[in-house]
Amino acid sequence: MKSTAVSTIFPLKDLTVLDEVRRVFHETTGLALSFHYPGDNNYDFYPKNAKNSYCEAIQSTPEGLSRCLQSDQDALCSARRKGESCLYTCHASLVNAVIPLIYKGREIGAIFTGQIFTRPQSEGDFRKTYENLRHLGLDEEMIRREFSQVKVFDQDKLQLGIKLINFMANYIISVEDEMYLQSEIYRKEQEILKYENEQMRLKNDLQNLSILVLRDKVDFRSEVPGASVQNQQKQAIVARAQEFIRKNYNLVLTLSDVAGAVYLSPNYFSTIFKEITGQNFSIYLNAIRIQEGKKLLRETNLPVKQIVQMVGFEDYNYFNRVFKKSVNLPPATYRELFGRKES
Repeated sequence: MKSTAVSTIFPLKDLTVLDEVRRVFHETTGLALSFHYPGDNNYDFYPKNAKNSYCEAIQSTPEGLSRCLQSDQDALCSARRKGESCLYTCHASLVNAVIPLIYKGREIGAIFTGQIFTRPQSEGDFRKTYENLRHLGLDEEMIRREFSQVKVFDQDKLQLGIKLINFMANYIISVEDEMYLQSEIYRKEQEILKYENEQMRLKNDLQNLSILVLRDKVDFRSEVPGASVQNQQKQAIVARAQEFIRKNYNLVLTLSDVAGAVYLSPNYFSTIFKEITGQNFSIYLNAIRIQEGKKLLRETNLPVKQIVQMVGFEDYNYFNRVFKKSVNLPPATYRELFGRKES
C-alpha cells in the first residue's frame, strides 16, 4: 500500500499553550509580545491593551504601517539566515527582538517583542527620529508626546528577555513535536484500518464473484453442450468480471485474483476477456479508472493527486500518462475546459 499523505504541521495559532506562554513572559518582563504567522502580515499582540501608542500613531498612516511591516520583515529574514534571535532597531528608532520558530525545516511562526528604548532619549534623539518620520504628515507635538511615553528598558534586562524568548521557542517547538508525533500515529493507524477494510471488502467481493460464477455454471448445465453454450459461458464469466471491476476499480486488482475467482488460469481468463471485450484486462481496468477520474475532475474541486488515489492509481505520473493517452488532454487542462465553473 503506497501512501502519499503529507505530514501535518500544526499552525502556531492553534497551539493552546501560547496563552500561558505569553502570560508568563509578560508578567516576568513587563514587555508586550506578538506572534507572527506565516503567509500574512497579521500579528497576534499580547496583551492587546498594552500596545505602544507611539507605534499606533505611526501605523495610522498607510506608509507608516508599510515601513513598520518592512522593518519587521527585514529583521525576520536576517534571523532566518542566522538561525537565531535578532535584535534590531526599526525605522522609528524602537529596539525590537525577533526569533523565528522553525520545525522540521518549516517555519511555523515568529515571536516579536520590544517596541522600547534601551536608554533615555534626548531632544536630539527625538529630532533625528522625527526627521525620518516627517514625510508621514503626522503632528510633531503629538509624535513628541507619544515618543516620550515609550518604555525605557535596560539592555541587560532585554538580553535576559531574549533568553526567555528562546526558552519559550524551544518549549513551543517541543509541544509542536509531540502533537506532530501523535498525529502521525493516528494517521498510520487510520491508513492501516483503511487498508484492512479494503482488503476485507476485496476478499468478500472475490468470494461473491466465485459464487456467482458457480451459479452460472449450474444454470448452464441444463443446456445441451455446444459451441453456442460455451460462448454464452464465456460471456457470462466476462460479464461477471466486468461487474466486479466496475465495483472495485479503486482497489488493488490483479488479473490473477480475478482469474482465480472465476476458476480459470490467468492466461485463459486473459484470452477470453480480450476475446469478449476487445481489450486486455489492464487496459479495461484503466479505462474504468480514467472514466471515474474524469467525473471527479468535472464535478469536484479535489486536488488531482487526491483523485489519483481515489480511482485506484498508485503513481501520479502514470495516471497523467494514461489519462493524456486516453483523453488527449492532461488532467488539469481537462478540468479547466470541462470542470464546473464557480458562480
